[in-house]
Amino acid sequence: MTAPVDLVPNPLRRAGRPPGVTGVLNLAKPAGITSFAAIRDARRALGERHIGHAGTLDPAATGVLPLCVGRATRLVEYILREPKTYRARLRLGETSDTGDLEGEVRPGSSAAALDRALVEKALEGFVGRIEQVPPMHSAVRHQGRHLYELARQGVTVERKPRVAEIHSIRVLAFTPGEVAEAEVEVVCGKGTYLRVLATDLGERLAVGGVLAWLERTAYGPFHLEQSVSVSQLLEADDPRSLLLPPEAAVQGMPRVDLLPGAAASVQRGQGAWLQRGPQGQPAAGEVRAHGPDGRLLAVGTLAGLRFQPLKVVAPIGG
Repeated sequence: MTAPVDLVPNPLRRAGRPPGVTGVLNLAKPAGITSFAAIRDARRALGERHIGHAGTLDPAATGVLPLCVGRATRLVEYILREPKTYRARLRLGETSDTGDLEGEVRPGSSAAALDRALVEKALEGFVGRIEQVPPMHSAVRHQGRHLYELARQGVTVERKPRVAEIHSIRVLAFTPGEVAEAEVEVVCGKGTYLRVLATDLGERLAVGGVLAWLERTAYGPFHLEQSVSVSQLLEADDPRSLLLPPEAAVQGMPRVDLLPGAAASVQRGQGAWLQRGPQGQPAAGEVRAHGPDGRLLAVGTLAGLRFQPLKVVAPIGG
């Protein structure tokens, strides 16, 4: 089998630059492509195969898709802990087999009696730790296969409820009618399905509900206003200049700075003693360690003045 040919020339390869690159890309995924297609575009533009994402977006959804590139892929788990902010349009008075407009949309019950106050009151019941049943059209795995793969074959399997956490829901606008629409802003943790929120809200109001539109406006420290579009990435003269440093993935974590000897030990994956702990922070728990030149070297744990690396981002020679 022959290797796939890159049909779009990579300016970095033409310039003869080394392929290794590390950083974080605050990518804005457009509607109509999968998250994996966006990652393929990033790989082609950056000339780097090792790219990890912090949570997919459905093809119809848009918004922030943080990508960790090169050695920064070790930091994906820390982004996954961050809260996510969505803007969504919930349509009440309709149902769908997929929970959104991508499936077969059918009439529900009339939503004409609903007003903004009723919808806001119903949404209050979804704030906090709740249980959601993952939709069949999701990336959750069942016996090694994604649920969406089974759904495409017309197969439905039993799914167990999963705990999700919604920090807040705010109604931004409400349009009444036989089919009413509520535009909302939702701040939530990982594993929260806005399609399920729409259908569960519709059931609670006894009219049916679907997700009509979804945009992720923030993911932890990454905001849509500062994101890079796929077209900007592909058309940039130097796509690597659009990368944020690796510490962008853990910027909320306390920082410690290492002297040269301690930095070398940490880069070899060994523990090291610090001259001082993080300023203004308790000397225990997770911290990020930077070298004498300011680079992020590793993330690890601090006990007193002893730092033990867990994830080395910049090894010696890396």
